[in-house]
Amino acid sequence: MSTYEDLLEISEQLQNIQRSLSLLVWDERTYMPKGAVEGRSESKAELSQLYHEKLTSEKTKRCIDELNKESAQAELDEVQKAAVREMTRDFERKYKVPDELIKKMSKASTKAQSAWEEARERSDFEHFLPHLEKQIELKKEAAEYIGYENETYDAFIDEYEPGFTAEKVKKIFDPMKKELSSIVSKILSKDLEPGKGVFEGKTFPVKEQKKLCRELTEDLGFDFEHGRLDKAVHPFTIGMDDDVRLTNRYSEENITSIFSLMHETGHALYEQGLPSEWYGQHLGGYISMGYHESQSRMWENFVGRSREFLDHIFPKLCENFSGLKKHSKDEFYRRINRVKPTFIRVEADEVTYNLHIALRYDIELGLFRDELEPEETKVVWENKMDEYLDIVPEDPAQGVLQDVHWSAGQFGYFPTYALGNLYAAQIFDTAREEIDGLKDDISQGRFESLRGWLRENIHQHGRKYKAKKMTERLTGEELTAEYHLDHLEDKYGSIYGL
Repeated sequence: MSTYEDLLEISEQLQNIQRSLSLLVWDERTYMPKGAVEGRSESKAELSQLYHEKLTSEKTKRCIDELNKESAQAELDEVQKAAVREMTRDFERKYKVPDELIKKMSKASTKAQSAWEEARERSDFEHFLPHLEKQIELKKEAAEYIGYENETYDAFIDEYEPGFTAEKVKKIFDPMKKELSSIVSKILSKDLEPGKGVFEGKTFPVKEQKKLCRELTEDLGFDFEHGRLDKAVHPFTIGMDDDVRLTNRYSEENITSIFSLMHETGHALYEQGLPSEWYGQHLGGYISMGYHESQSRMWENFVGRSREFLDHIFPKLCENFSGLKKHSKDEFYRRINRVKPTFIRVEADEVTYNLHIALRYDIELGLFRDELEPEETKVVWENKMDEYLDIVPEDPAQGVLQDVHWSAGQFGYFPTYALGNLYAAQIFDTAREEIDGLKDDISQGRFESLRGWLRENIHQHGRKYKAKKMTERLTGEELTAEYHLDHLEDKYGSIYGL
């Protein structure tokens, strides 16, 4: 067996462990009984440690060292070089972190997840605070082992969006925040409530929503032979090669569940579009979290909240929810695209969404620069909401406790949501140019043209290309906020008469 084949065998063993971990996480967030937290934390910790030991073993190191030699690289083709590159990246990030610390972080995350759910339900920040402090303490320790370009926070941004640093994010975020604030101010100065009355005073039975959402998931192209749809407190998607699971949540007060469903289906289609011949390999994964988010935001906003999509879905909504029949399609379009500052990130409109991310980025950066203490996050959150969106949360559940990420130790993840919006706008602009009749396809409920284009140009390549190269290859230029801002100005300028 060659050294390259040895490395692939190790990669496949690692992916088997990761699939088991992912399944435990899915169960933990869906059906696991509350009393199972302690045992689950032990199980995940053991598997996390096993994964870490396998990844950082001397055998793995020997393979990587050998395959990165100039003579070995000369014998590899383009795909093999990419496979070695991605395995090397993962190895180098984990090799310096002690096994015991990996186990500690896994246990802490499981316990923090349970505490967060309880704290959010009771809107009790103090209940979650000790777990937040522990997560930050462990992450800072891990960062010193991993290393970083300029500052601690870089270690975590690079984990989710390879190649990005706090400084690179800042260069995009600062001018973007300024432009977004200007657009928001112009819109709010109009003092309009587009589509008022579309949802208000109506009940949308959850049973009907679930039925419609499942049908829509199938229409978009999700393969239920290799996946499932469930309910969760916080919608999420987990991919395990040929087993992809997405979740959604529902409220009888509105039917925005169809948009969170389209968001998660975007993630799921990316997972199902990854190359099956690379299952079990690091190369077979997604490019970055920003790219993953671009797929979900594209289906949610550029398709789901478009006039063309309403040509297809609005008649079905009226059939299932008779209260909508007295409203026009245009009223519904204006209602689902209403700009109104909200406390909850996942309920935010397209215009204000990235300001929610900027707030979280500011707080995380402060925490890892030691400019902010964990106990201050609640107050700072409220102050930032006031500064960016001119609203203040009434309680922690609407503020600092709303997201699952910190309980999972996922610091550095939030910026990828905003980057995902930027990728989505830039990529969709290219898709519109290259797909003949795309608008008509969406109006008729024919989604295979866009799905196929994304699969051909992004999904099937796995991690063969880095995000920067993929963006330039696909759109002809580096990532920029201009496409996103132009999209918002055009769309919402029309709705609000700017």
